[in-house]
Amino acid sequence: MADTPAPSPVKILDKTLRILKLFGPESPEWGVTELAAHAGMPKSTVYRVLRVLLLHEFLAQDAVTRRFRLGIGALELGRRAYEGMELRQVALPVLNRLAALSGETVTLQVLNQQADQVVCVERAQRQSGLRLIMEIGSTAPLHAGSSSKALLAYLPPERIEAVIRRGLPALTSHTITDPQQLRADLAETRRRGYAVSFGETDEGAAGISVPVFDRHGDAVASLTIAGPITRMNQASMLKYVDLALDGARQIAQDLHLQFFGIPHRVVTGVTAHGTPA
Repeated sequence: MADTPAPSPVKILDKTLRILKLFGPESPEWGVTELAAHAGMPKSTVYRVLRVLLLHEFLAQDAVTRRFRLGIGALELGRRAYEGMELRQVALPVLNRLAALSGETVTLQVLNQQADQVVCVERAQRQSGLRLIMEIGSTAPLHAGSSSKALLAYLPPERIEAVIRRGLPALTSHTITDPQQLRADLAETRRRGYAVSFGETDEGAAGISVPVFDRHGDAVASLTIAGPITRMNQASMLKYVDLALDGARQIAQDLHLQFFGIPHRVVTGVTAHGTPA
């Protein structure tokens, strides 16, 4: 007799989500038999799903009753979703204010962990500002540009090295492609609390980016002020540094997050990794 085909990953995922959705305020705890009956699945299937959810801490099991309830993994995922939605709402007025004060494009980026990219989730721009590639929804690699480096610099060292091992392709003639140079740039970003870019992702464009940290000390977003190098040069960059620092501080405060590690003013000058384009 032929073997029974294994369920597809999509079907397994569907079963997992159906089980998770049964946990709520009215039914916070379930036993295996109850879950199987309500989900319309064999107990063996439910048990396999529960084991995986326990492994990833999306569920917890009472040591005495052996019943299941939502775990810290589910709570953490909900927290991230809530803060992610609130982040854009809180950030947009700040971005609009900075765009009006600077006369430049101001964007907010978050990290895409799976793809090792940053994603632009919000932006504000004065009417006559420079049209940059970083539109809402657009992405950039983690090694290039101030918005990316402001997040990459605060990842664990092993994550930084993994990005370097995958290669540092050039987007322009000013993209950092040397591993040692990138490590030094990231170290400088951590020291002063912000990242700079001169033509790394767009020829003729410069940017200053400040990370926004959550209550756990993780960089969850980067706030960027970007414009043409003719206006955002080394001589004028300090003005944009102060604006970006204040904006990131305001977003963190409005989110009721603790603002970690960003000094009010720690530099007397700005240096790029090479000669500006």
